[in-house]
This record gives sequence, structure tokens and C-alpha cells, in this order.
Amino acid sequence: MPQGFTRRAIGGLLAAGILLIIWRTSQYQQQPLRSSILHGHGSDTTTPNTQNGDVQIPGVKIPDVNIPDVKAPDVKTPDVKPSDPKPEAPKTGDHKTTEVPRRRVGKVSMLYGYENWYYERALESHKRHADRWNYPMHILEEEISVGYWNKPNYVLSLIIQELTKPPDEQLEWLMWVDADSIIINPAIPADIFLPPADMSEIHFVSSKDQNGLNTGIVFFHVHSWTISFLIEVLAFPLYFPDWDLGVSADQQAMAAIMTKTTVGPEGHGYADGMVYLPRPWINTYEWHHDYEGKKGDMLVHFPGLQEDRWPHMQKWIEIVEKTPLEWEVPLHETVYPDLTREFWVKFRAARDLARKVENELSAAKPGTRVAAREDAVKALRDALRQHADEPELLQERVDGLQAAIRTDASR
Repeated sequence: MPQGFTRRAIGGLLAAGILLIIWRTSQYQQQPLRSSILHGHGSDTTTPNTQNGDVQIPGVKIPDVNIPDVKAPDVKTPDVKPSDPKPEAPKTGDHKTTEVPRRRVGKVSMLYGYENWYYERALESHKRHADRWNYPMHILEEEISVGYWNKPNYVLSLIIQELTKPPDEQLEWLMWVDADSIIINPAIPADIFLPPADMSEIHFVSSKDQNGLNTGIVFFHVHSWTISFLIEVLAFPLYFPDWDLGVSADQQAMAAIMTKTTVGPEGHGYADGMVYLPRPWINTYEWHHDYEGKKGDMLVHFPGLQEDRWPHMQKWIEIVEKTPLEWEVPLHETVYPDLTREFWVKFRAARDLARKVENELSAAKPGTRVAAREDAVKALRDALRQHADEPELLQERVDGLQAAIRTDASR
């Protein structure tokens, strides 16, 4: 048998196994988006956050259902392009970087349909960033599903392709970037935000805003866990046709599936496989009134601005193309190395404490006092799953569990 045949065959079988789901999502009766805005999705700043409980997927055959319409945001592509549409690529400074743990990362986005100068230039900033850090860049240029469902379909296809390669040739993570985001400090490597290699149970790194999960900038682990997760995301409207997923349907489906603590790849759902980072680190917003970030931050994202985004995007495009060093700060002069290191150290310590107590509770003999620890460890688990981006709350839950340990021991 030729070398590599088995791996390619497995990849082919995996791809064939999800074709039905991909085909079904391509048939969703969604209002078609104008092609020029198919760049991902932004945050609906007027929609209240939806609290999703633990989603139980029934073990039944998928019925034939009518997928409810999902209205696309009313965003018009500007009719007039700015002058000077093809400036030369900006010259950047010295590309010597601070030593950081390097990971094999690929960047992913999508842009197709009508020509849009703003999104094209924004993605050029990501391409320059990818070239600087030797990240391959994948951009979906043809529609393979409908609207926002193109995103999980495309990411799923890329992960399957990667997993058919020999392990030492595979990417480790994919960083999705919406086309309405612009790299303003290319000196920041994307992989600095990823969990340490020994935290292999983390497969999804993202951020949230006032509406919950925002996947405008998100990291997907190249792993079989992520394949299972994305398949369930794509199948969500088939199992729950009456669930209102709102405008950003794929994003809401991801948020719902991510709350599961049962079933899934190992029977524990997906809740413990994701982490929220503080949003401004990786997904810094431009508001109508101002940029929320500071000099040295990696990027700017324009969710929720609708048609007002164009002048904001033009301003930043001109900055990064005409005066690229204005916002570039060497990695070692930014807060990122210390902040990310401290974040993962504290997350690991909280996770290890939760595991230790959970193991003790499962081995506790009848009659042992456990009530205080049971409540406190559940609260800490909730913080690890949904509030890791709130360090004060996480520390409060750690302190609460340590107090509960003392309480149970003193009774």
C-alpha cells in the first residue's frame, strides 16, 4: 500500500461523512447576503445577550425540516471607491522579534462576490502579518454555503485537510479573522495568545462582548474535537428548527453548542474545551466615537458600525499603508508577553485546583462532608468555562473553593 494512502483515505471518509450536513446547510432558506459583505459577522450591539442552557442533542434521526429564515444585516457596500486604489505595499520596520514559543498557525477569512476595496485592503494587512510570521493564509473566494454558514463549513474543510497530513506538517491552530478587521501592529505574533502546549484540552479560544460570544476573531485547534464541534454547529438548525439564532446564526449556534457538558467527543460536551480571553487583547473594537485600544495593540475590528464602518476603515487603512510604523510597537515593549503568560498561569492553577477537588469528591467515602466543596467547585468550573476573561471573578471563585475546603475539613 503506498505510503500516506491510509491517511488520505481516512481524510476522504471524514469529508464524505460530513457532506450531507454541508449540503443541508447550503440549502438553508436564509435571506441571501449581499456578496460584498460576506466577510464574517459583527456584533449586534442592540441585541440582548442570550443565555443558553446545556443543549441536549437527542439521539434520533435528523428529520426533514424547514430551516427558519435568518435575516442578514442591512449593510450597503459603498458605490464610490477611494482614490489611489492600488498603493504600493507599505514598508515596515525591522522584523526581528522577541523570542516567543512558536506554534504552527494559519490565518483564515472569506471574501467573495462584488468588489469591495475596504475589505480587500483590510485582508492585505492580514496577509502582510501572515507573511511576516510565516503563517499560511487561506481566504474563501467562492460561496460554498449560504451567508454566515460559509464560515464553519470552510474552517471544517481546512481542519480535515490538515489532519490528513503527517503530524509534523500539520498546522496546530487556525486563526479566523473577519474581513472588517485590520492589523495595525504586525509585530505581535498571533500564537502568543494560544494556550501552552501542555494544555492540550483547550481547542477553542475566543472572546465575548456585551452580547456574548463574538467570533470575529477566534482560534480553532486543528484537532478531531474541533471537527465534532463544527459538525454539531452545522447540524444545530436541523435538530432545533424553532431555535431563533438571530442574525449571526453560526455564531449563536457555536455559543449554544459550547455550553454542552454531556455527549461530545469524550462524553463531556464542549464546555471545558474553550477559553475566553479578555476581548481587547485579540478583538479590539472601533466604536463610533473612538478606538478602544492603544498604541501597540494588534488589530482593530469594526463590528456593529454598519454603513458607518467605511470612513472608519478608510482611516485605519491609510494609517497602516502610508505610515505603518505609527502604530507598530515591538513585542517586548508591549504588555502582551506578561499579560498572556500571567493569564495562562492563573488559568492553569485554577483548573488544576478544580480537578484536584473533583477527584477528591469522586473518591470521598460515604458520610464525608462535601457540600461546601461541591458548590464551590461548580462555581469555579463555571468561571473557567464562561468567565476566564474576568480575572477578578476567577480569583474570587478560587478563593471560594479554598475556603470551602477548609469548611468541609473543620466540620
